[in-house]
Amino acid sequence: MGFNDIYKLRIHCRLFGSEVLNVMHFKEAVGTLPANPAQTLANDFLTNMGTTLRARATTEMAFEFIEVVRIVPYGDGPALALFAGGTNGTATGGAISTTLAEVVTLSTGRAGRRYRGRIFLGGGPASANLAGAWAAAQSTRTQAFVTAMVARYVTSPLATAFQLGVWSKLIAGPDPPFNTDAFTPVTSATVRTTVRNQRRRQIGVGR
Repeated sequence: MGFNDIYKLRIHCRLFGSEVLNVMHFKEAVGTLPANPAQTLANDFLTNMGTTLRARATTEMAFEFIEVVRIVPYGDGPALALFAGGTNGTATGGAISTTLAEVVTLSTGRAGRRYRGRIFLGGGPASANLAGAWAAAQSTRTQAFVTAMVARYVTSPLATAFQLGVWSKLIAGPDPPFNTDAFTPVTSATVRTTVRNQRRRQIGVGR
């Protein structure tokens, strides 16, 4: 456990009975951390991102837990931070589909697909889908989450000990030990207003 170790973070949610996952990657930005950095990151993300993350999602979206596992070096078991039972989104209105999502683009300052990331955030209210674009109020809620995330894990990673990045599977390779060059620190994040489709979240997935 030390400087530059890399972690995979998963947000586990459920909508209409189907599992909805979001995956992000972080790197240790300081040399000295508690005995279990994975647990520290899981707890930190739930505590500091949970409110704004839930505020952009409909009440039909259930938030279950944050899972973090160290992938460089590889071999640790996961650490979990649990949402309280019955924790749901707080935006009014029902969701229209498990597959429709808002997209947040992650930029690193480097050109090429290997150095850009996307987060597909599900659970937006059906009433916020206006002819294929997200209503301004919905984008504002999502921007609040992104602004908080950037402030904590991009602008001041030394203060929080973890830095958000883009992970390239092509650079990493298929099996551990992974190439650490696969991680590139994020420099900015942009909320997109076009409604996107995540087909892997069709009804029945994760049941």
